[in-house]
Parts: sequence; C-alpha cells; structure tokens
Amino acid sequence: MKTIIAPTDFSAVSLNAVDYAADLAVAINGDLLLLNVVQMQVTAAAIPVTEFEYEEMTNASQQELAVLASQLLLRTKSKINIETKIMMGSVEHELEEICKRKKPFAVVMGTRGAGAVERFFIGSNTVFAVNNLPYPVLVVPQNASFNGLKKVALTSDLKEIHSMKPVEILKEWLQACEGKLEIINVAEDDNFKAAAVPSSVSLENVFSEFQPRFSFVSKENVEEGVYKFIEENNPDLLVVIPKKHGLLAGIFHKSKSKPFILHPHIPVLSIAE
Repeated sequence: MKTIIAPTDFSAVSLNAVDYAADLAVAINGDLLLLNVVQMQVTAAAIPVTEFEYEEMTNASQQELAVLASQLLLRTKSKINIETKIMMGSVEHELEEICKRKKPFAVVMGTRGAGAVERFFIGSNTVFAVNNLPYPVLVVPQNASFNGLKKVALTSDLKEIHSMKPVEILKEWLQACEGKLEIINVAEDDNFKAAAVPSSVSLENVFSEFQPRFSFVSKENVEEGVYKFIEENNPDLLVVIPKKHGLLAGIFHKSKSKPFILHPHIPVLSIAE
C-alpha cells in the first residue's frame, strides 16, 4: 500500500497541505500518516522544558491530531486509512526516521510563498526535505487544492540520466494518477534544440508508454523560463529531479533553492536522483 506522510504543525498552511495529501491518497488508493513533531530545546541558553510540560504538549498534539483525522475521514468519506504519529525531537531527524520506516510514496509539505514564514516548516525544513530525503517530496502552495494530476510537467536539461530511480518513481506517479506527461527542455540560449534531439529521443523512449509531449524553453534565467511555461500551459504538477551538476542544478543550489521550492506557482514534486 502506498503511504503518504503529511507533517503538520496545525498552521493554516500545513492544514491545507494535509487536505491535499488526503485527497491525493484517495486518488491513488493509498494510506495517510499525519505527523506532528514536538520539538526539543537545542540551545544551551534555552530554559529546558520539564517532563510535565512535554507531556502537556504531547497530549495537546494527540487531541489535535485526533480531531484532524476525524475531519479528514469525513472529507474523504472514510475511503483511506489514516494513522497519526507524534515524535519528539528535531523535525529534520524525526522526518528522516519515519521515512526510513515507512518508505513513503511521498512526503507532502506546505508552503506559504511570497517570503512569509510560518512556524517550523516554512523555510529550512522544506528545503532540507527536498535536498536530503531519498523519497519524493511534494511541496504544496498555500492556496492549492487537489483536482487530480492529469497534466504533469517534468523539467529536464537533457543531460544524461545517471539513475533510473527517479524515472521509475515518476512512472509510478503517472500510473497511479493516470497523468499525461509533458517534458520541459530548458536551456540558456536558442542553440540547444538541434543538439538536444538525441537526448529528447532517449527521454521519449524511457517514457514511451505515456507518449510524452516535448516543449523547449529558452531563457537565460531557467527559473523564469519554467514559470513562463507554467503560466502558458497550466500543468497540475511540476516535477523536478535535482542534480548536483548541470543547468538545473542552479535552481536547487542552497542559495537559490528557497525561491523556487518555497514560492511555487503550482505543487512541485521533487524526486531525488
């Protein structure tokens, strides 16, 4: 059974992402795990939290998770299994640990965009998840709602595919959501189209069962080029495969990843290579 992990701090942004995750779970006939992390004090100067205070925090989280699970069962007409989990520690560490155990179909996280910061998972934790988790991370904008994933766009710089893992994961998503694939080939100038043909053919062969359509985007600023494509074609999901090297690596560099990942125009699925 496919499991979707949805971390929540009960903020409006995270609850919207949880709703999206629940609707996605219905669409793929999967399970939903709601995760809340009670964070530990990590600075020496901070006043330590007593055992009683942690117990109170945990009890409050349990109550909120129980209410949330009930609301989601109503939302989904009890079509999915919902598990709740409270963990104590740092968000990054506990998210890694639960992923190791559950091997999720996806981790769904919310983002507010426009530079706003709201509690733990607007900012470093979302970027951490994208850059470090070996499982798909779905970043959901604050106002996004799930209306199916019929039109899926994959960004590609037409470089060599070094690992088939993200390809197989994307195929699994396309099959589960019955989506059509469009591959966005991005480059910094107009001279790439002829040189890109062999790589395009390779990608076409890899995804042949989905009959992908290719689009070529020429833009000095790759991020702007991708956004331009989104505005003109309105895909339901943008898929990115971060690489350490290559043209697309720039938008996932530590100093540049926040604008692209935290301020997406549509849901963004990051699949680690």
